[in-house]
Amino acid sequence: MLELGTGLIFAGLYLYYGLGVELAVILFYSSLFIAIGVIDLEHGLILNKIVYPAVLVALILDMFLPQPGILDFLLPQPMILAALIGGANGFLGGAIGFTLLLIPALIFRGGMGFGDVKMVALIGFVAGFPLVLVSLFLGIVLGGLVSLVLLLLKIKKRKEAVPFGPFLAVATVVTLIWGSDLLIWYLGLL
Repeated sequence: MLELGTGLIFAGLYLYYGLGVELAVILFYSSLFIAIGVIDLEHGLILNKIVYPAVLVALILDMFLPQPGILDFLLPQPMILAALIGGANGFLGGAIGFTLLLIPALIFRGGMGFGDVKMVALIGFVAGFPLVLVSLFLGIVLGGLVSLVLLLLKIKKRKEAVPFGPFLAVATVVTLIWGSDLLIWYLGLL
């Protein structure tokens, strides 16, 4: 089932992006977040040996392929400036994501694992700022809705843990594809 779902996602991404560098990057990130989400779902773990190297790869990609939309407001810039802006944006997204989840993880011990905190930092490095906020918001909404359904159907009890990683993984892939459009739509509502 997982293989079929992943294949369908990849086929959809190919149809959406066509063959090119963007497709390669989104396939890499989709694979990464599918793996993290499935491992968290099955074992309740977000592994450092996946997250830490992925942060390094994301930083490198940020420097060569800045997040979508980050340079749209600038005139064409020299490559070095684009690399600095992309790297800084990824680092800012990572720092904001880490901080936003570290606070509740420290306050509500046991409610959220530190793997989730590191995962959101990774999401920040991948998506940059402000898309890390879009991904986090989507993950919280999706996780809340699914948890509510699980409670109502009595599949889970109130004190039973529901892993957050799979919801963050889905939210991140959605954000990488449509995050800028979602953010513009949301800001238009304000």
